[in-house]
Amino acid sequence: MKTTHKQVLALLLAVALLLLLCACAQIQQLKGTDSATLPETLAGQASETQSEDPTQHSEITESQRAQHSEATEPQQAQYVGSEEGKNSLLWLRDKIDFSQTMFGMAYLGYVGGLFEEGFEAGFPAWLWETNAALLLEYPFIAEIDAEHIIGGAGHLYCIVPVDENATVVINRVQWNEKTKTDEVTDVLYRSESGEPVLLFANLDGIAYEADTQVFITDNNGNTCEWYPSLDAMSHLAPCISEAGDYLSFDFTEYAWYNAPPEFADWLSDGWTGMTALGLAGSQPSGMGWITETTVGETNRYACFSLRFYPGDETGGSVDLDWAYKDSKDFEEMWSGSWTIQTIPDGPSYVTLNLSRVGGKNYGVTDGPMYLCETYPLLISPSGTELLIGTGESGIWLPFMSQSTLACVLTQSAG
Repeated sequence: MKTTHKQVLALLLAVALLLLLCACAQIQQLKGTDSATLPETLAGQASETQSEDPTQHSEITESQRAQHSEATEPQQAQYVGSEEGKNSLLWLRDKIDFSQTMFGMAYLGYVGGLFEEGFEAGFPAWLWETNAALLLEYPFIAEIDAEHIIGGAGHLYCIVPVDENATVVINRVQWNEKTKTDEVTDVLYRSESGEPVLLFANLDGIAYEADTQVFITDNNGNTCEWYPSLDAMSHLAPCISEAGDYLSFDFTEYAWYNAPPEFADWLSDGWTGMTALGLAGSQPSGMGWITETTVGETNRYACFSLRFYPGDETGGSVDLDWAYKDSKDFEEMWSGSWTIQTIPDGPSYVTLNLSRVGGKNYGVTDGPMYLCETYPLLISPSGTELLIGTGESGIWLPFMSQSTLACVLTQSAG
């Protein structure tokens, strides 16, 4: 019996020794094999075994982690355009990034049909002609490429998701009277990278009848549904949640639509309409505005003074005098009244009623003795410069001429 136990133990010991020798042989074989010919798992093990650098394993791990992180994070779309355009988009997104806001929107006007010169040439020209000031403030709008312009006629909207990785889906819809629901008739656009889009909607020309559906979903899974249209005041219909939160931000500059095109640069630089107080001040002596320019279409320079006196919140009295630079006597002296229609977001409109009351030319020339005209006015952010555009009826002030589109006057010291 003891002999049998000894034989069993000897056999087990021999088997264990054989297994150990096989394992050692396999390791030696792996060390002598080119890792490129091995399966991926074994090649990795062989590389680790051969490495003499104790930091190599950690470096590979960190690199793999970085690659994995990049692969799992949402990929933002690269901005294609100017640096100014990119910065204006970033600035707008920062401006409208409130807790509930999911996208910004702007109304850009109506295109009734095809452009004679074709869409590629006609659309950019039309966009600049009708929205010059807005495009100067947000140049990214003019840089939106053809892939992100949906449609070619109708009322035009600019849509900017706040989340740069938002999913945007745009469908044409039609009302079904039987089911009392909007049915999708055409899927127009889908993106998962949140780029701004230009969308033509309300194709029948009636802005308050929605025919397009916009879904925006952010990275947190929040979704909003909006139907581009205008309300009774010709303002954009907002996107409101069931809880009553405003999910959209309207960055349309409505007052700029009726502004003279030559005002675009000033509007985009922060010039605005003024109040009666900003134009005339609060002192009985009023506020003077002066300029030095040529007289009419001549090459002769003169100094012009326009002084507004306060009356009430809608107007007061006004004097206009001018004299040639080399003369101490006024050529013309005008006096009368003014009224103002204040529009803070765009040009204010000032109506002047002036009669010529003196000066060297009084009673000598056959020029006009009375004028009544309404002029668009802007005031600089500093409040020290005044921009006057051409009159609504084409009547020019003495410091303007037929070639004058706008004239800048500076606040006088006295």
